[in-house]
Formats: sequence, structure tokens, C-alpha cells
Amino acid sequence: MDTFRAAGVRLYALSYDEPDALADYATAQDVTFTMLSDPDSKVIESFGILNALIPPEDHPWYGIPFPGTFVIDGEGAITHKFFEHNFAVRPGPEQLLAAALDQEFELPADRSATEGAEVGHVEVDVAFAGDFLPMGLTRQIVATFSVPAGQHLYGPPTPDGLVATAIELDDIDGVLSYDVVAPPTAPLTLSGSGETLQAYNGDVVLRLPVTQNARAMHKDDEGRYVTISGRVRWQACDDVKCFLPESSAFSFRVEAGFPVLGDMGAGEGRVPPMNGAAHFQKMIDRRR
Repeated sequence: MDTFRAAGVRLYALSYDEPDALADYATAQDVTFTMLSDPDSKVIESFGILNALIPPEDHPWYGIPFPGTFVIDGEGAITHKFFEHNFAVRPGPEQLLAAALDQEFELPADRSATEGAEVGHVEVDVAFAGDFLPMGLTRQIVATFSVPAGQHLYGPPTPDGLVATAIELDDIDGVLSYDVVAPPTAPLTLSGSGETLQAYNGDVVLRLPVTQNARAMHKDDEGRYVTISGRVRWQACDDVKCFLPESSAFSFRVEAGFPVLGDMGAGEGRVPPMNGAAHFQKMIDRRR
């Protein structure tokens, strides 16, 4: 929150929980931003984010919004939207702050897994944006391709014989990925064949949002962690020729952390000051 405040970004949360439930949550989690209670879901419905998949008779969940975040500029216009199908998954703060400030991520150098891989004069760096990855939070794998003048990389789709720039994860149980966030491409017509492909102009930054569930976590003497591995692929071309397709592997050991859980029962990582069981019962009674 201090990072958001220092950047001049205001953060608000809207929930259909009662005010006292939000107060307990704020106390348990040291929340300093404004949390708004909408127990009748009037504001939620006015924003068009009421979860219409839940019927009114389905207590106590009716009235809950689709989980998501709006980023709004100083003029009141929505510039970005982050919404999930899974209520337990949220975007990481790095994504939200970068969207609010309309800027690239600033990644610490020591989180880099591949540096200075030079093939066809393209330098590639892959980094994990964030210090930990608890359940329910998305963070991004960020691949930066530094492309020299006169060369370009391709975006999908590509014909046989050419490789699109990509981030690919290994098949790891419990590690989930989303669609790659990529810059726009521009049509490029090949002089020899006349075929038109989609190419990136200049340097390219790809971001792959990832999250994890309990199946991905491991534990050793240093604590709980998740291993996230895969590779980046690319192929550099100029106006005359293409270099051979290349790939570079990456692997990150990331602290797993805990999701934010109320005191709904026993379990490591739960937060007793939230009084979750009492608030859940109040929600059931209210919806009846």
C-alpha cells in the first residue's frame, strides 16, 4: 500500500460484506486503504459486475460480484480491467501499479533467470515479477527481447518454418498460466513470397500471468516454495534472411506464502482476528 501511496495511486475495495466484517479484515491484515461495504449489492449491480451465474435463491452467495479490478485515470475513464472466473484469484500488485501508471515493470536484477543470451544479436532476459506467489495471487513471468535495428521478431500465427515469439511453461501440477500479454504487432509483407506476417517493431516484452494452488507447493528447511520453469522461444529476421529458431530455458524457485484465510477452522496460515465464522453466519442469516 505504501508503494501505491508513494506513486499517487488511490486504492479502494468494494465488497458485499458487512462493515464490521471489513473492519475485522482490515485489522487482521493491517489494511490502510479504503474498504467500502455494499451489503445490498446496489453499487455492485450498478457497475454491471453482479455475478449473474448465482441464482437469488442460492444463499448466501447471491449478491457477490465477479472478482475483478478497474483501473481509472484522473478523468474518471476506465483504462484497464482485470477480471477472473475464479473468485479466489487476484492480480498481483505489480500488474495493478504498472497499469495505473501506464509503465513497464521495474524488475530487480537478481530475479533474472537468463541474461545476455545472444542469438542472432537478440539479447533475452527472463524475470519473475514478485518476491512470492501465494495461492490466489497472479504474478507475471516477464521476457524482454532486445532486438537490434534492422531486425524483427514475429508474433503468432506463423507459417511452417518460422517460430513466433513465446513464453512456454513446463507441465507442472498446480501451476496455472493465463494468456500472454504482448505488445501490438504490425503486418509485414515478405518481399520474396509476398506473404504477410505479424511482426513486432523494436524490442519486445512478453508477460505471462501465472498462479498456483496447493498441489504446486513443496517444503524444505527454507520454507514453502514453488518451482516455475519453462522456456522462451524466438526467431530473429531481417529484410533478407532469418536466423535459426532459438529457445532459452528458465527456472525460478519462488516462495509460496499463504492465501488470506479467515478463522473458518484449523489450519496453518489462518488469521484469527478476522472472525470469519461469525461473519459467515451473519451473511447466511442476512440472505435468508
